[in-house]
Amino acid sequence: MDIYIWVALMVIFFIMELVTTSFFLVWFGVGSIVAIILNYLGFDQYIQFIGFALSSFILIICTRKFAKKITKNPTKEATPERLIGKRGVVLNKIKDNIVIKVMGEEWSAYSEDILNIGENVEVVGIDSIKLIVKKID
Repeated sequence: MDIYIWVALMVIFFIMELVTTSFFLVWFGVGSIVAIILNYLGFDQYIQFIGFALSSFILIICTRKFAKKITKNPTKEATPERLIGKRGVVLNKIKDNIVIKVMGEEWSAYSEDILNIGENVEVVGIDSIKLIVKKID
């Protein structure tokens, strides 16, 4: 295989790793480097592919635990669920569309209670992209 194909694959794998941050594709990029070295040393395309596949596979197996440790699931802080139980204030109301301010952010909401502008509310749930709130007495 031509060395430029391995270089192109290496660049693609490293760019995809930067985009996905999965700590998985980087090893295919390293495998491509092994194939580039084998190509430079004059080995045929079958040996290059075996070097690519074997080095990528070994690196994936050897670093699996480390990769799981550094690629943790996103925390709840990045999702609307973090707002459940928080208190806010009604900023705007047009018919059944309510806008509240909670934790410094404005959110669309709805409530079974009759709410007026300036009233305090508590977030009790989430429905799609709207918060479900109840009036605080």
